[in-house]
Formats: sequence, C-alpha cells, structure tokens
Amino acid sequence: MSATIARVRALLPLVLHPKRFLAAIGGLIGAVLYLWVAAVRAVPAVQERKTANRHAWRTRVRKRA
Repeated sequence: MSATIARVRALLPLVLHPKRFLAAIGGLIGAVLYLWVAAVRAVPAVQERKTANRHAWRTRVRKRA
C-alpha cells in the first residue's frame, strides 16, 4: 500500500500545479526542436568534412605499391 501512496505523492505536485507540468512539457519540446534544428543546420558541414576526408584518404601517400 505504501508503494501506491508513494506514486500518488509523486504526482501530487503536477496535479496541484498544472503550469509546472506544462512548463516541463514545453521545455522538453523546445529542447528536442533545438537539437533537430542544430542537426539539420550541421548537415552541409558534415558532408563537406566527409568529402574532404575521402579525398585525403584516396590521395594519401602509400608506402606499398
């Protein structure tokens, strides 16, 4: 029975203060959107870096023929 009470007590602040719950959800959505935008903006630089690395690998000096 104490486990049930513990779970209810953990949810009480969210039920009594729905603004906190909405703020937490909004913060989570904002963080996910920020990460998505940062990842999308980084794509061209990543592709350029990969292309440069492939070119450097192909044109490297080889010790054996």
